[in-house]
Amino acid sequence: MRLRTAEVSARTIGDETIILNLPTSRYFTITGVGTRVFELLAEDTSVDELVETIIAEYEVEPAVARRDIELFLDRLRDAELLH
Repeated sequence: MRLRTAEVSARTIGDETIILNLPTSRYFTITGVGTRVFELLAEDTSVDELVETIIAEYEVEPAVARRDIELFLDRLRDAELLH
């Protein structure tokens, strides 16, 4: 999976990323680890790869990372931001 980069405009300011879905004109704000996951989605990646990267970069249990990433990805899908 990866972001619909042609349909998304995003800016990171500090630890907050503001995302605009261009076709729908809807704005979204993400912070913290969500910003890192969002960055990783610029390239085609799998949930397993996302989880591996996040547990390597942050102090988080694998099960917690997987659950949180899957919830985050569901939100991105609902917002039509992922392929």
